[in-house]
Amino acid sequence: MIMNPLTNAIVVIDMADKKEHSVKIKVNFKTLAISLFIAVLLPISAIAHTTALIPATDKNGHKIVKVLHFHPFTGSDLMGIRLGAEDSKDLKGLNSISIIHQKEKKRLNAIAIPDFYTVRGKKRETYTIPINRKSGFFKPGDYIIVVRHKAHWKKNENIYRQKVAKLCLNNLGVTSDWPDRVLKNTPEIIPLVQPYTVYSGTLFRAEAVDDEGKIISHAKIQIEYMNYTLGNIELDTTTSGFLKEEIGNCTIFTNSNGSFSFIPPRKGVWTFTLVDGDNNKFIQGKRLEYDSSLSILVK
Repeated sequence: MIMNPLTNAIVVIDMADKKEHSVKIKVNFKTLAISLFIAVLLPISAIAHTTALIPATDKNGHKIVKVLHFHPFTGSDLMGIRLGAEDSKDLKGLNSISIIHQKEKKRLNAIAIPDFYTVRGKKRETYTIPINRKSGFFKPGDYIIVVRHKAHWKKNENIYRQKVAKLCLNNLGVTSDWPDRVLKNTPEIIPLVQPYTVYSGTLFRAEAVDDEGKIISHAKIQIEYMNYTLGNIELDTTTSGFLKEEIGNCTIFTNSNGSFSFIPPRKGVWTFTLVDGDNNKFIQGKRLEYDSSLSILVK
């Protein structure tokens, strides 16, 4: 496949089966080109909230990761999050905030800063994770931030659902943890390319695995782009957003080998969520499903 450098994006999804063939669809979103291979890129209306881990720099020039639980593409419905809290209408409980480096995990529960943030007039509880020596970020290599929600009851689905979000950062260009499975006993999206070296218009690849580390064929992957500018205390939604196309909020599926490919058309934070991760676990006799996500900062 040849990519036109003037186009905004190309999406590639491999869905090989016994009747393998290829389909190429061109859609005119201004100069946006989308290529599909044996699958369909599906526009969605986001219902479930996304936990986006957003690398940023604060007003004092310090590196941070902002944790927001909302709809990134529409910039709406921010919900509060707090460690140890019980779920309510506007607040969701977290189990832990951690950082993993060279297979060692460090809890950041006491280091992550509980604060508040405003999105479209809604002020909710959030967290800011400082990226410094205190949080363990100083040696060369990869650092994986993991935010794990409490399992919460979904009455309309008659199941428990648990969200787990991760983000990979790098220090001094040394590779260590990014290709590894780091979420024990939990479904996970594992990148197949360095997740912190993805540029707009280049290929990002990853695979989905279940709680035992086995690949999940034809797994549903929700993609959501943070379509507005992160401010210090409030999301800037005064603009009309950067991406108008449905590619910024869509669903794709893994192929028979459990992998998927995507070319982000624009720089910024993209979050990939493995929806309804296969786990075969139960809470009080009710099925438990995971939404396991990976955020990447596209340059």
